Amino acid sequence: MDLPASFSKNGVQWKRTSTPKVYETSRWWKVFGDPTLNELASATASQNLSLQAAAARLREARAISRSSRTAVLPALDFNGDLSRTNNSVFGGVGTVKRDTVTLPLDLSYEVDLWGKVRRQVEGADAREASSQASYAATQLTLTADTAQTYWALRALDADRALLVNSIALRKETLGLIEARFRAGTVNALDVSRAQTEVANVEAELIGVDRDRSELVNALAVLTGRNAGSLSLSAQPKLQKPPSIPAGVPADLLLRRPDLYAAERNVAAANADIGVAKAAYYPSLRLRARGGAETGEFTEVFDTDTLIWSLGSSLTYPIIGQKKIRADFDAAVARHQAVSLDYKQSVLVALREAEDGLSGLEYLRRQEEAQKKAVDAAQNTLNISRQRFSAGLVSFLEVVDTERTLLTNQRLAASFQAQRLAVTVNLIKALGGSW
Repeated sequence: MDLPASFSKNGVQWKRTSTPKVYETSRWWKVFGDPTLNELASATASQNLSLQAAAARLREARAISRSSRTAVLPALDFNGDLSRTNNSVFGGVGTVKRDTVTLPLDLSYEVDLWGKVRRQVEGADAREASSQASYAATQLTLTADTAQTYWALRALDADRALLVNSIALRKETLGLIEARFRAGTVNALDVSRAQTEVANVEAELIGVDRDRSELVNALAVLTGRNAGSLSLSAQPKLQKPPSIPAGVPADLLLRRPDLYAAERNVAAANADIGVAKAAYYPSLRLRARGGAETGEFTEVFDTDTLIWSLGSSLTYPIIGQKKIRADFDAAVARHQAVSLDYKQSVLVALREAEDGLSGLEYLRRQEEAQKKAVDAAQNTLNISRQRFSAGLVSFLEVVDTERTLLTNQRLAASFQAQRLAVTVNLIKALGGSW
């Protein structure tokens, strides 16, 4: 494929590499340095039921691959036979009984003149490698889902802390307003507005608690547990995301397990073309037989009872040529389809990496700008409260500035949480290793 020489951000030049290797599982989540995330992701990697099902499919593919390799070996069968026959003599006046004991070993071997068996083994090996990479891809996806859910949970913890703090401040303000109302310096409308602001934030807090419960249940299922069985304490402080080197686009072909699985599917489809093409040609089978045949079991090991034979057979399809051609055309079409699927997977992988790199840069800039907005909103609120205390403005201005500050604080926390989430997406796009 025509790949770019570098990503748009932090890229380096092309480099030569070896043949793509099978993806090796990494513990990429440790780069965040969060003990709780380490525990949850490790539990997902070992206990998730979908991952266990993928492991069973991998064992199936390995067994099929081992089975296909036996086709290159000769077949040796034991076909023992014990029979008794009655022959009438003299027009049915009497009978002659005869016991026959046959103890032969049959050896057969199909000569792989056209590479049919070799291509079958090649295809089975490629499908085994694809299943192994698909298992790794499933593990990467599930652990990434765990990390995404975990950071979404921590984002809610940060949001909840802001709401709790806002409720405390607004209740403090409500107390002051009520005291002034009793002193006759403010009217009942200001008291009602202050009560409304407290109730609104309390309602938002209840919604955050509900969302948090759902995320904890989602983490329980991802780690192979029953919903409701997992408990995670709040951690409102969000950490800074780690720096992830992107490398070069071509490295994705070596690192991403889903791309390696797609490439192995192309190899398997290519081998299937060889199998279909071999059907055009005759098949040659060699046969050998040896053993003993006698009328008495006690004479089985006598040299006079030994039998042997050698032979061969040549089979060529005459009438089934149309079916063979149709099967061959189908194999070629399948190869074209999986080749295009592979190319599409590479394009999607490059887009995901580009989105992750550019997304982190844009979010970093957004977070910096939002911090300035938070500082400005805090300063505005301080001035507004001073003006209200001096009787220069109504309480409505204080309410508006409090809302603005809370909104900007929540946005700032949201951008920080998004950076963590996009970092997980980038790690997943890069194949979980760098």
